[in-house]
Amino acid sequence: MTSPEALLICGSPSVGSHSREAVATAAECLAELGVTNRIWDLATRPLPILDAARHGRGMNYADPAACELVALADRADVLVLASPMYHGSFSGAMKNALDHLDTPHVQGKPVGVLAHGENLSATQVCDSLRVVVRALKGLAVPDQLVTVPTDFTRTHDGRRRLTSPAARARLTAMSRQLIALSSMSSAAGALALHGN
Repeated sequence: MTSPEALLICGSPSVGSHSREAVATAAECLAELGVTNRIWDLATRPLPILDAARHGRGMNYADPAACELVALADRADVLVLASPMYHGSFSGAMKNALDHLDTPHVQGKPVGVLAHGENLSATQVCDSLRVVVRALKGLAVPDQLVTVPTDFTRTHDGRRRLTSPAARARLTAMSRQLIALSSMSSAAGALALHGN
């Protein structure tokens, strides 16, 4: 059996953001559980505004990066979405990325949601992401992570590092839920395929 694959999308348009570090830590937690990870950082790999005329035909987008994102989402067994809080919701960069996807790319897949803000009101980001996941027929897992600046420290080279034990424990729990749900979905799919 091949290891499950995860696509983690960081919705911050800022390089080296808190959200990007949270995504990197989530990828570490998933890797420790045997998951192969791909991170799409919208700060370093921005997408063009959605070509609405081609929506629903993602492999026909004019932009190669948009086509690649769709292919990665389609292939992924698990998705993780992370965003800073902008005006009580997730970033426009994340909304645009999610607009490039369609139901078949997300349907039935477990999805983890992460948010960052100045305080815990950033949970609104997770609430908003769950609405979009549900619209795409994905399965947002119960555990989520909301980080605040004090959850991070700076390394000697100035990079952020998620060091809060509670936050890291939450990511581990979320990762286990993603894998468990992915395994259940795969088993159910295999049963349906064989008519059992």
